[in-house]
Amino acid sequence: MLMAPSRLLSSALVVALGLPLTASADEPAVATVDAPVRAPEPLLRGHRFAFVAGGVLAAGGLGLGFFARGEARRAQGLTSARDARDTLDRARSASTAANLMYAAAGAAVLYGLVLELLPDEAADAANLTYHF
Repeated sequence: MLMAPSRLLSSALVVALGLPLTASADEPAVATVDAPVRAPEPLLRGHRFAFVAGGVLAAGGLGLGFFARGEARRAQGLTSARDARDTLDRARSASTAANLMYAAAGAAVLYGLVLELLPDEAADAANLTYHF
């Protein structure tokens, strides 16, 4: 390694020859290592979208469940049998849709958990997201 006796000569060598900068005798030598630069990991990787989808489906199921409960209570106060039957049919349909959304939310979260616990190679193979 080429050592320059003065700071001025060292700076001139660095500029002229493109040599790496060396530490002088009165300064401690610091080793620099070129580490590979990793791209920052995104917040939601492919399989973590399953958790988001599960949350959205569960929230939709809750909304439909509250709607179904409100329609069922509303049907109790109606005097017309036809209106009460129509309202109860809407409540049953909303209740069925809420139950299906709960099941889909559970399946999405279970899928996300399985992919989270699998090794990276197996998770990438079993991942259902489309890569552009």
